[in-house]
Amino acid sequence: MTFRMRNLGKSFMIMMLSASVFFVSTAVFAEGQKDTTAGSGEKKTVKITAASMFDENHPFTQSYYKFEELVNEYQDEVTIEVKYALNKSLGIETDYFRFMSQGESVDLAILAPANIAQRVPSIAIVDMPLLFKDVEHRNRVLDSDLFQSIGDDVVKKANIRMIGYAGGASRSIISNYPISNMDELQGFKLRVQGAPIWAKVFDAVGAQPSVIAYDEVYSAIQTGVIQGLENEVVSYDQMRFFEVAPHYTSNEHSLTVRPLFMSEKTFKKFSPTVQAAILKAGKEAGAYGSQLELDQSTVVREKLIAEGLASFHEFSDADKEEFVKRATPALLEYVEEAGFTDLYAGIQKIK
Repeated sequence: MTFRMRNLGKSFMIMMLSASVFFVSTAVFAEGQKDTTAGSGEKKTVKITAASMFDENHPFTQSYYKFEELVNEYQDEVTIEVKYALNKSLGIETDYFRFMSQGESVDLAILAPANIAQRVPSIAIVDMPLLFKDVEHRNRVLDSDLFQSIGDDVVKKANIRMIGYAGGASRSIISNYPISNMDELQGFKLRVQGAPIWAKVFDAVGAQPSVIAYDEVYSAIQTGVIQGLENEVVSYDQMRFFEVAPHYTSNEHSLTVRPLFMSEKTFKKFSPTVQAAILKAGKEAGAYGSQLELDQSTVVREKLIAEGLASFHEFSDADKEEFVKRATPALLEYVEEAGFTDLYAGIQKIK
């Protein structure tokens, strides 16, 4: 009898202990559930990564900052938090393109169309030399729907989406010796972008173009593989090309268009409402960056001159006309071969 009572006592104690554990566990679980439920009314935070070869002061990075501000202003479903991978911490633009196309590592980036042209040939016309009459013409073309079919092509073939247009400054010639006219341009060995039209144009004007990766340009000039490149003033300063090529010759052979891209995989994660906000914010952020780049160009030029870091030269109107005269046949031949004739005509018709 005593033995049975002891066993019953032990069983009772075990039951009570089990019950206590159950009630404590249930209380903890319920508390956790209460916290989750309480937080369910809050906006979800979605983190995306924007990549750039440049620092926080560059217009491209400033465009990202503006995008983050605007996209959260234009919708209240989610909070989009942008992580910034700057100063080539995730590589260069060709790397960003690959990452976005694969839907990994990079969600947002501003890219030169030439970096995508091998996959999507039609995008080359967006940034073709001698395409725009002036900045106002460039902006009116971008505000039209002329590039819509190209945007659709980019989504289909590359799995990325154009959501805005940055860039805007003119591109000119950077060299390790003075070039101030067409005669001095002859035989000049320069780096050009990867789209074929760039090599065709500079070959037509008498230079010796080479396609070299952007992050290899500095050392290529240093070692004599090339003598310079063509670029905008702001990037000339940011990449410190003046250290190996201290001459900048303004011939303004191109006005840049640098689309702001988002990975299509990232874009599709959002609701239609958020997607609409992304497109609106992207367009405005690109325009903001374009104006900033134009404003910075003058400031950077004056700084480089004042600090004695670079010498600036100007093509005369006659030399600019000669450049256009020599380049145009090659440009039009390329337009026809690439099937851009109607699109090119449409761009030129915009006043």
